[in-house]
Amino acid sequence: MADLKLPRINKFIVSGRIGNDIELKYTPKGTPVVRFVLASDRSYKDESDQWQTSTSWIECIAWSRWAEFVANQTHKGSPLIVEGRLETRSWTDQNNQTRKSYEVIVENLHNLEWKPREDGGTASHDSDAPLPSEESAPHSATSDDVPF
Repeated sequence: MADLKLPRINKFIVSGRIGNDIELKYTPKGTPVVRFVLASDRSYKDESDQWQTSTSWIECIAWSRWAEFVANQTHKGSPLIVEGRLETRSWTDQNNQTRKSYEVIVENLHNLEWKPREDGGTASHDSDAPLPSEESAPHSATSDDVPF
């Protein structure tokens, strides 16, 4: 059997609303970082043909200029589209239990909240803000880098 060449794809795209207050923090090296949770709803019909809603709470981490963007241009309840990669983090808690979490490392954001401009037009929050590039985010964060 020939070796299978598998493409290396780790792409996560989700829309939802920010579910917590935003707090900008800095690593010991001075890199800005924001941890936020995104509430993403899904509608489905149950066994009795009634519409139900299920909410997934997705942990997201934004670094560098994306962290500053989230801290300065969004708030709890802001609607976003988040693009990024999924990472797994493991640690041992105070009860000596191994814990695991899945987090989306933000590579791109789209703020869906619109507000009127001062000149009477409409624009999104992110239309005037410079957008960070993917290169500005660390590619591999260690537990030493995360201040929370």
